[in-house]
Amino acid sequence: MEFGRLISAHLPNAVVAATIFTLYNIYTGDIADPVTIGVEYLTYVTVIFIGFVVITPILNKAFGSVST
Repeated sequence: MEFGRLISAHLPNAVVAATIFTLYNIYTGDIADPVTIGVEYLTYVTVIFIGFVVITPILNKAFGSVST
């Protein structure tokens, strides 16, 4: 299934990126409430995953047809 392949390809990258953003926000003191941390983390994972799913086919189409 296409969606399963997308999840296995992009979700680990989204989780790592969201973890980095969340840890940075905790370190700088932008967020301190555990509920806010959880909500922002899940938001980051969702948005970054959707970004990867949307941008990757566009980049593949743009740079996939270039002959070297």
